[in-house]
Amino acid sequence: MQIHYEEILKNLSTCIFEIDKEGTYTYCSDTLSKLSGYSNSEIVGKSIFDFMNKEEAKRIKNIFDLHLLNKEPIVDYESVYIHKGDYEITVLTNAIPILDTNGDVISFQGVAKDISEKKKLLKETNILEERLELALRGSNDGVWDWNIVDNSVYFSPRWKEMIGYSDEELPNEVPTWTERIHPDDVEATWASINEHVNSITEYYEGVHRLKHKDGHWVWILDRGKALYDTDGNAIRMIGTHTDISEEKAIQLKAKHQKQIIEQIHDSVISTDLKGVITSWNNASEILLGYSSDEIINKHISSIISDEDLESFNIAIDTLLKYGKNYVTVHLVTKSKEKLLIELSLSLLKDEHSVPIGIIGYSRDITEKKRTEDALAQQSRMAQMGEMISMIAHQWRQPLNSISLTASNLKLKFDFNEFDSNSQEDFTKCSQTVSEGLENIQEYIQTLSTTIDDFRNFYSPNKVSTSIKLEEIVAKSLKIISISLIEDNIELIQEYDSEEKIELHENEMMQVILTIFKNAQDQFLEKEIEKPSIKVLTNKKMISICDNAGGVRKDIISKIFDPYFSTKSEKNGTGLGLYMSKIIIEEHHKATLSVKNIDGGACFTIEFI
Repeated sequence: MQIHYEEILKNLSTCIFEIDKEGTYTYCSDTLSKLSGYSNSEIVGKSIFDFMNKEEAKRIKNIFDLHLLNKEPIVDYESVYIHKGDYEITVLTNAIPILDTNGDVISFQGVAKDISEKKKLLKETNILEERLELALRGSNDGVWDWNIVDNSVYFSPRWKEMIGYSDEELPNEVPTWTERIHPDDVEATWASINEHVNSITEYYEGVHRLKHKDGHWVWILDRGKALYDTDGNAIRMIGTHTDISEEKAIQLKAKHQKQIIEQIHDSVISTDLKGVITSWNNASEILLGYSSDEIINKHISSIISDEDLESFNIAIDTLLKYGKNYVTVHLVTKSKEKLLIELSLSLLKDEHSVPIGIIGYSRDITEKKRTEDALAQQSRMAQMGEMISMIAHQWRQPLNSISLTASNLKLKFDFNEFDSNSQEDFTKCSQTVSEGLENIQEYIQTLSTTIDDFRNFYSPNKVSTSIKLEEIVAKSLKIISISLIEDNIELIQEYDSEEKIELHENEMMQVILTIFKNAQDQFLEKEIEKPSIKVLTNKKMISICDNAGGVRKDIISKIFDPYFSTKSEKNGTGLGLYMSKIIIEEHHKATLSVKNIDGGACFTIEFI
């Protein structure tokens, strides 16, 4: 029987030992010898503290003395021993006190187990867990751990923080999650979880909303992986929560923008930097007749009329230089109809603000142009009457001078002022006739110049010219100046601009003359005693201001409306300022505004 017990002790992985109340080994099994590297004879008779470093020996001695004093068993105490091979081993000890007949402790008998490998694994696990925790903190993700067997769950502090709670505010219970998931997301989320739990998918991934403490919804990207037992049953599932609300907001914004682009009435076309069409909205299909399948990947030049290709390419060069531009071109529909289109061009950029394409917002202005041309013609005809009046003013003085010169010559001859037989009189007569003819020729030249000025004003010239603002004002004043002088209107000119602006000269002259003529009419209607007009230029701005009392507050917002006029007694058309607004803002991409200042109205034209 004794031999049988010894064999059992030899084969136990646990060490059996006995120590006296001084801590000296009185017995040890062979397994303790294997554990420590010392033979039994080297262990028995030595103190347990002899196999520890000084600090550990001191710590264990205090614990041992306390249990000795209290006659208490030693339960699951870890201590570090020095192996004979000069390395540390961790031992887990359990021992009970042995008492004599007087109840005093005479020894401790117990068992010891080497847990060095376990401690090493635990340490490595702790390191991995710390690394995981740091990684999760760095990624700003929350962690959840679901024990499927007993339905217990753990939610990390960051998991709770995502929805506005501190760690202490929410219990680690399944309802913490189920009670906060959006009702519309419940079915799909559980379906994805069950697919993974049943090994249909390799891992779980889903997107759902959780209710924040303040009531709004937080979009969550939920990922997880299940652990299975030997029978293939899921027993545990661990995962992470990532707040993707910002990404969802961006996606939603992009979706809304796409819907807006698809639903707006204006055609929106985008190309790459080489001009190859990359997108084509519904309005483009309706406008030009091509479906997106038919037109995407074709070059934009395929829908631009040949006569406008050069101006379009120039507009693209300007766009690439300045970032935006406008151009009016004819686009060719699928049915070969030409439409006049106003294109607003801008650059499409990537996340680093590097241009990657071009966006064109197209507006069909074909009918608008026809209407505008009709109104312009109507306005032009109305203005022509005013221009004829100006021509009459311009011609009156030269014609009077010609008449007076001719009459003077006729009288001289009628009254025989010159003696044809006298050489002196003959010379004097020749000189008088020559001077008179020179004056008449000069007056005729003035008439001819006036005709050229008005003819140039009415010529249909649509080519833009680079010109200083002072020069365009001077050309306008050349036509109306005589009329202003005859009405005793003081003209004040203050020029402070050296900039050259791309203009359609005749159109700009039409605008300036309209503003001058309106002021002139107001002077006459209101009987202004000392009428004056001040013309100012500054950089890219022209201001024309009068002292005619200004525009009434109740109508100042309407004066650019078509057919609106304050000249009822003079039968004004109400088209002059309306056409001026179109010329400035649509043809030149500038602004025309009016305000009352210093007892009069001040019109300002400002170029970009």
